[in-house]
Amino acid sequence: MRFAVALLSLLGIASIIGTVLPQNQPQVNYLVQFGPFWSQIFNFLGIYDVYASGWFVAIMLFLVISTGLCLTRNVPPFLREIRSFRENAQEKSLAAMKHSTQLEAGLSPEVAAQYLSVQGFTTKTVSRQDGSVLLAAKKGAAGKWGYIFAHAALIVICTGGLIDSNLLLKIGMLTGRIVPDNEAVFAKDFKPESVMGRSNLSFRGNVNISEGQSADVVFLNADNGMLVQDLPFEVKLKKFHIDFYDTGMPKDFASDLEITDKADGSKIEQTIRVNHPLTLHGITIYQASFADGGSDLNFKAWNLNDPKRQPLKLKATSMRDFPLDIGDTKYKLEFDQFTAMNVEDMSMPSEKSGGIQSAVNDVRSVVQENKRFTNIGPSIVYRLRDAAGQAVEYKNYMLPIKQDEDYFYLTGTRTALDQPYRWLRIPTDKDGKADTFMALREFLKNDTLRRRAVADSAAAAPQEIRSQFVQAAENTLAIFAKGGYLALDEFVRQNIPQQEQEKMQGYFYQMLFGVMNAALEQTIREYALPQWPQSEQRNRFLLHSMDAYTGLTEYPAPVLLQLDGYTEVRSSGLQMTRSPGAALVYFGSFLLVLGIFFMFYIREKRAWLLFSDGHIRFAMASARSERDLKKEFPQHTLHLQQLLKDLNHDRK
Repeated sequence: MRFAVALLSLLGIASIIGTVLPQNQPQVNYLVQFGPFWSQIFNFLGIYDVYASGWFVAIMLFLVISTGLCLTRNVPPFLREIRSFRENAQEKSLAAMKHSTQLEAGLSPEVAAQYLSVQGFTTKTVSRQDGSVLLAAKKGAAGKWGYIFAHAALIVICTGGLIDSNLLLKIGMLTGRIVPDNEAVFAKDFKPESVMGRSNLSFRGNVNISEGQSADVVFLNADNGMLVQDLPFEVKLKKFHIDFYDTGMPKDFASDLEITDKADGSKIEQTIRVNHPLTLHGITIYQASFADGGSDLNFKAWNLNDPKRQPLKLKATSMRDFPLDIGDTKYKLEFDQFTAMNVEDMSMPSEKSGGIQSAVNDVRSVVQENKRFTNIGPSIVYRLRDAAGQAVEYKNYMLPIKQDEDYFYLTGTRTALDQPYRWLRIPTDKDGKADTFMALREFLKNDTLRRRAVADSAAAAPQEIRSQFVQAAENTLAIFAKGGYLALDEFVRQNIPQQEQEKMQGYFYQMLFGVMNAALEQTIREYALPQWPQSEQRNRFLLHSMDAYTGLTEYPAPVLLQLDGYTEVRSSGLQMTRSPGAALVYFGSFLLVLGIFFMFYIREKRAWLLFSDGHIRFAMASARSERDLKKEFPQHTLHLQQLLKDLNHDRK
């Protein structure tokens, strides 16, 4: 019993994990969430598909066999006990009971039987060879059915779980009849041994369908590969609907579906939403998620090897790959999901001081006290892969995002999924655009324009040191234009004695800020940009621009992409399940509730009255109602004595 309880506790813990942690998700999701080490450990333990893991199935199978043997052994004695009145009780054993007393003679067995019947007892009278008469009574004997129902419930529930646990699928994989595919991308490319027929007893699979598209299969996760499950119908997504809370969080999403039966060609139209599924041919279609379905995207693209401030226009589609040739170097742009809304807690510290907060896209997220959730606009994730197969992932936000007092265009980069993004922050000018920064970048790449900016800044220097100032300022600005702060720091380390480096760095930075201020003024005039008088905002913009310019010198791509527009296409994530075991689980749950009710609310009590030798022995017993008997036995004794007096009052 202790071992069985321990196994049930383990199943309970595993069920909690399976409820809290989304199951059967792509491996990359778990890699991002847990990191490379723990994701592999959890995958080995079967945490990502708890209910179909080998150890979970083995425990259920053991409990079915063990509990089945227990019932087989104990049900016959229980049934005999339920039917039995224990009419073989002897006076000695009755007298030894805790609740036992002797009554005066004068009460007939018939009257006593009638009294006990009124009290809810079922009675049986037995005449013995010694002339004594035993009246045996029982009440609540059906309580033992609670044990039977509870144990049977465990068998039924575990059997239902075994049916829906892909047990047959795992057996097929062990025998080699079913082989998961880890290479195919499209359903048509899967091998026959990786395609499950429509007669498959149970399955749980997922499919994403874009608006206007259809699907007649779902994909099943199986070990390190995938299987394709053929469906008896075709599902077409006509329209996807989504509503949001004021905070930007998803409130409700639904799919308008058109389902075509493959057998007779009949069509039905149905709208499904969260917690309102549709069941056809024993297959239940759930609204599970939503995602990007291949949106049209417009980008501004700056070639970082070219100083021109004017970007090229680039069109792409999310969830697709595109070739990108820059000079003689070939790349591939791999676009991931486009997200039209990103809700973020903007009450937290900014990216600069604490790392930009992860976008809150989960429909289960809620607004909490002291948090300020804000929609920061569309974003796109993409990867730039070189000819050697090495890729860097980028995340770009379309709209400028406020951090502290100013707004920035943000682009994050990372080389591995388990790494946080490193952010490039392009500052906006007073009109909320990146034009001034890009013009300043082009200005710094031009030797002639840099010398002009140095000349302007040197005009205020004393005549006797002006030439030295011009030379120092030109060198400083040239070094910065080549590699930003990093190049300037490297120059100081290599050319200045160590004891003077800190002092000279401060000198160079002061000079650089003054020259850059003149460069910004020259940039505004050179490119006919809107005038920007000296102010604290302009000074902050200049400092942010110097940071961003330095970041661009280390940017791990030859091109900078900025999302500029889009036409959204949504896809609906549908989960389709065939779960014949679910009915057994529901029935088992009913048996469990019934068993608990019987065990806790139907309490077995037994009573005996032995009429012999001019006296009456009255006794009561119960397996689990000792506290009740402490009250009931004296009451029944008193009532029987009173009944005896009332029936014999004429004899006195």
